[in-house]
Amino acid sequence: MMRKLIVLLLLGVLAACGSTPIDYDGEGAPRAARIVALKSARPLIALALGSGGARGFAHVGVIKALEEGGIVPDIIAGASSGAVVAALYASGYRASALERIALDIDRENLVDFTLFGNGWVRGEALQRFVNRAVGNRPIERLAKPIAVIATRARDGAMTVFNRGDTGLAVRASASVPNLFIPPVIRGEEYIDGGLTSPVPVEVARAMGADIVIAVDVSWFAQARQNGGEPMEAARRRARYQLLEQELAGADVVITPRTVRTRMLEFDHKLQNIAAGEEAAREMLPQVHEAIARIAAVKRPVARTPATAGNAE
Repeated sequence: MMRKLIVLLLLGVLAACGSTPIDYDGEGAPRAARIVALKSARPLIALALGSGGARGFAHVGVIKALEEGGIVPDIIAGASSGAVVAALYASGYRASALERIALDIDRENLVDFTLFGNGWVRGEALQRFVNRAVGNRPIERLAKPIAVIATRARDGAMTVFNRGDTGLAVRASASVPNLFIPPVIRGEEYIDGGLTSPVPVEVARAMGADIVIAVDVSWFAQARQNGGEPMEAARRRARYQLLEQELAGADVVITPRTVRTRMLEFDHKLQNIAAGEEAAREMLPQVHEAIARIAAVKRPVARTPATAGNAE
């Protein structure tokens, strides 16, 4: 009897420890600083990578096709699984390196299951993976300007992390409710960025983008492609309406035909990378057209000598 009591007490202590998350409130913790729009005489291109769980592997294929088409974004914004790829791409990896990482990665490298807390996944493994991959650099020291979108759990407010710990910001963005234990940053819990910005087009525009390429790998994208009853049900959801509002602000929308997968299922990553590559390649003419259109507007009009002589 005494032995059983001791075991129960130990389990209670472990559960209490496991359910009390760390409050990341140090100087390097992620934070949202004022967004300062990038300026350039040439067209500035942003890539907005959306949420979608394991379908996010398609983002790698999109980047691969864009680079092959001579398109290298200046600005990156990502939400949820899109934030993972966005952080690595913004750190300096090119498409070939991203593809190698994606193919080599196992679920065990990113997913740390737990029996305690208000979720099944701690998220610390994802945080460590991202920080190792980016050389432990904070968001503001990555090679390209990047915004990581998260949602403040207390009131559902969108938060744009653009300073501080990159891995922790990505972990917050990817913390799907009831699946991941929400990290606590400066006294606040943060959850899935896809809840408030499924594809962060508006944030990318605020960062100074002239052209925003949006990548939609959501379940709604599949419903839209398949049509029928799933699409009718999707239209009635507030989150679908939020997604459509974001996509309406993009110059080009890329919608890969991803394989239907569970949130943390990595079995179809090769097919989803290929789906992203195919979808982006189909949209390359539209991307080049958008660049040419903005370039014509931004290009200064050369004054002829006669015009110069008449100037007052």
